[in-house]
Amino acid sequence: MVAAGRAAQRFAIVNATVVTMEPLRHRTAGRARVDEADLGIVPRASVVVEDGRVAAVGPRIRIPPGIESLDARGRVVVPGFVDAHSHALFAGNRIADFEAIAAGRAPALGIGYTVEQTRRCTPVQLAEIGAQRLSLMLSHGTTTAEVKTGYALTADGESGMLTAMSSLDRRPDMPHVVPTFCGAHAIPPEYPDAETFVAALCDRILPAVARLGIARFADAFCERGYFTPAQCERFLSACARAGMDLRVHADELSLNGGTMLAAKLRSASADHLNFADAAGIEALARAGTVAVLCPATTEYLGLERYGPARELIAAGVPVALATDFNPGTSPCPSLQTVAHLARRRLRMTAPEMLAGITAQAAVSLRREAGTIAAGAPADLVMLETADYRELGYYYGVNLVTCVTVSRGFNTWLRGNLSTGGTSGDNLPRTLP
Repeated sequence: MVAAGRAAQRFAIVNATVVTMEPLRHRTAGRARVDEADLGIVPRASVVVEDGRVAAVGPRIRIPPGIESLDARGRVVVPGFVDAHSHALFAGNRIADFEAIAAGRAPALGIGYTVEQTRRCTPVQLAEIGAQRLSLMLSHGTTTAEVKTGYALTADGESGMLTAMSSLDRRPDMPHVVPTFCGAHAIPPEYPDAETFVAALCDRILPAVARLGIARFADAFCERGYFTPAQCERFLSACARAGMDLRVHADELSLNGGTMLAAKLRSASADHLNFADAAGIEALARAGTVAVLCPATTEYLGLERYGPARELIAAGVPVALATDFNPGTSPCPSLQTVAHLARRRLRMTAPEMLAGITAQAAVSLRREAGTIAAGAPADLVMLETADYRELGYYYGVNLVTCVTVSRGFNTWLRGNLSTGGTSGDNLPRTLP
C-alpha cells in the first residue's frame, strides 16, 4: 500500500541542519576522497522550495509571505537518497533459496525461477508490484532508484518491464526511476548456451527495446557461469550504438575480467567489484568510472570478500553505494541498511558513506540529484536526528521522518512532521 502524501507547489523547511553536498558537487577533480568539509553542513538553515526546485537554502533566508513553513526543529535534512543499482521490479520471492542459504545449502531456484514468475505478469501487473516495492524504498529515503530489467529475457517481456518502469516514473508518489536494460542477466531456458542467447539479444531483443526509447542504461552480468567479458562486450557495444550508457556487474563472485571491461568501455559504473584487483582498480580510475558497491548482497550471501572501498578511494575511484534490491541475493530495499554495512564492512567514513548514497550515486547515474542547492530538484530527506553521523550508526530502524520528491512544478511530500515518522519503526528522539 502506498502511504498517504500530498503535492505542494511552494513550501519551506525551517530550523534544519542542512547537508547540502555543495562543496563536493563543485569539485572538478579528485571526487573520490570525501571528508566533512565536502558535505556543506549549514546549521539553523532553511530550504525554500518553489515549482519543484530548491529556490534558496541558507541560514538567513527570507521566507516569502504566505508560504507553508515546516519546522524541522533541528533535524538533519540531506539530499534524497539515490540507489544506483537495484532489480526492484520482479514477481514472486525466493524464500526457498533463503532457507537453503540459512541452512548452509546451495540455493536451488536461482534467477531462472524469478524469470518464470515475472514472465507471467502483464506490464500493468508489474507496475502494481513495482509500486509496492518503490513505495517501500521511498519510505526509507530513496528518491531516485536505478531499476534493471533482466527477469523476462524476451523482446516482449523486457519491453513490458521497461513500460512498467516508465509508468512508475510518471507517478508523483514514487521515486524517480532510472531504467536499465539488463538483457545479459541470465541464460533463459529456451536457449542452449550464452553465445546463442547473446546473438538473440543483439539481433532481436535489443532492437525492440531500443525502439521504446525508455532504457537509459544497459547492463550485463560479467561472471563465470553467466556471460564472458567477450559476450558482455558484444552486447554492451551494441547497446551503446543504440544510444544507451553502460553499467557492468563486474567481478562480484570471482575475478573474471568485468572490471577491466567496464574500464575499457568507459562505462558509467562498475558494480559489486568484490574481487577487483589492483590493475582493474587503476583502470577504473583512468576511465573515470564510478564504483557502485553493494555490501547488502555480500552480507546476505555470506561471501568471503566485500567491495574494496578503501583501495578504490585511495586509487581515486569515486565510490557509490546501492542496495542491489532483488529477490535472490539482496532482498533489502533500504539504503539505510547499506549505510550501516558501508561503515562496518567497507570501512567507509560517515562523509564517504553519505556521499555514496547521494552525490556519488547521482554521478554514476548521470542524474541531476544528490545535492541541495538553488535550482536543484527538491528531492529531500529529513532524518530523526540532529547529527548526520547517526545515519549508518543505527540499523534495523527507519530514521526518515519526511521525504520530498520533485515532480514537474510540484513536489510530493510524504511524512508527518508533527509525529516525526513515516512508518511505525521510529527511534526515540535523539534531539537535544
